[in-house]
Amino acid sequence: MIAFGPVPSRRLGQSLGINNIPPKICTYSCVYCQLGRTLRMHVDRRPFYEPEEVVSSVREKVARAREAGEPIDYLTFVPDGEPTLDVNLGREIELLRPLGLPIAVISNASLISREDV
Repeated sequence: MIAFGPVPSRRLGQSLGINNIPPKICTYSCVYCQLGRTLRMHVDRRPFYEPEEVVSSVREKVARAREAGEPIDYLTFVPDGEPTLDVNLGREIELLRPLGLPIAVISNASLISREDV
């Protein structure tokens, strides 16, 4: 499941979550992680899903939420791992902007200093 929710977020209101990477791929293996131990630790960015697949899943969820009268305050990249490992993250964000919703990326910021992030 790439898109999920919307779910309540303390910071962002009603958030539609986006899993842009498969589960448990991260740059760290934090003992306090709510997802448990990291199964595949990586620091090299790579593609995981086609951007169009991510965008299609999000558009479908947004349409369903709007039909049901469910508010969406944010589109949030909050996968079960580190979202910036996805080389397509920037493209996915570009393709989602026309939906007119604010976009957030929840990250551990371990790759933020890299030029390609």
